[in-house]
Amino acid sequence: MDPSTSQLLTLGYAALLGAGGVMGFVKSGSQKSLVAGGVSAALLCHVYTQLPERPLYASSLGLGTSVTLLAVMGSRYKKSGKVFPAGVVSLVSLIMAGGYLHGILRSSKTL
Repeated sequence: MDPSTSQLLTLGYAALLGAGGVMGFVKSGSQKSLVAGGVSAALLCHVYTQLPERPLYASSLGLGTSVTLLAVMGSRYKKSGKVFPAGVVSLVSLIMAGGYLHGILRSSKTL
């Protein structure tokens, strides 16, 4: 079975966060970036695998992850004004949060 658009977007989001964590570690030695990027990417990979069978659960986990990242990175963007990485991650997280919320609403209609 081919992955859905939601799954592909989730996988891309996971890759962005994982790569960002590695970049933060390589550029400035930030272990926090490495751990946060790795944990976020791992959660989203789990979301990717669960979307077909458990869309409400997966979308809820994705929403929680993206809202948390939006809050943290949005706060960093507000303080620093730096578009990368804080602004980019905030924007992508906002878009993904909307997508996961849509998935929750769609899934709850079928219950």
